Amino acid sequence: MTKKASIGFKITPKAEKIPCLLFADDSLLFCRTNLESCRNLGNLLSKFCQSSGQLINFHKSSLTFSKNASAHDRQVVSSVFNITHQGSLGKYLGCPVFYGRPNAATFIDLVNKTASKLQPWKTKHISKEGRVALIQANIESMAQTMQCLQLSSSTNKQIDKISRNFFWQKSGDSNGLPMVSWDKVCRPKKAGGLGLRKMQAVNSAFLSKLTWKLFHDQSLWAEQMKAKYSINEVFFLC
Repeated sequence: MTKKASIGFKITPKAEKIPCLLFADDSLLFCRTNLESCRNLGNLLSKFCQSSGQLINFHKSSLTFSKNASAHDRQVVSSVFNITHQGSLGKYLGCPVFYGRPNAATFIDLVNKTASKLQPWKTKHISKEGRVALIQANIESMAQTMQCLQLSSSTNKQIDKISRNFFWQKSGDSNGLPMVSWDKVCRPKKAGGLGLRKMQAVNSAFLSKLTWKLFHDQSLWAEQMKAKYSINEVFFLC
């Protein structure tokens, strides 16, 4: 009697196997790149459709493979499900999925979105208070990415530069002369600033919160990260 290939993957031998991940209305399913595992996964999907009365739209689904999967195995799996193969699953809530180590190119969309949100405004009709509110709203819109990834230094500088130019900008495209340094503008109001925050400080705050959750949260992602990187009380002191 042969043992059926189990569905799922491990990010490290010490971690628990992950059969699937569910995010809002998106689903990620994992299995080995062989015919038996694909059939098991197909049977699982069929039972789900029969039980729920729902159908899976394979035209809106996609496959991605690990670097260890051969070209033949990829072709077999793609033919079983008749799903297109993509090198990346794109982004989820602004964060790249299975992208690899992030760099400046990873966050170019954040820079472009900041420019598209702030630069089109006709600043001659907006007070300094209004500009502060718009800058803060733009920073808050990037919270999902900043609490998951450490932004590159160049990304932080570019976004701060766009915010600074927007704050001091005169009518049209003319950049106004800064009356005080951006460091002073970003000080807390009690310290004489306007309460704005520089990107690096915001990103560090989010990552610090993430670090705290690693030691206090009992969720799946925290346990997986602890197993993969052997995280303990002295991990961040190294």
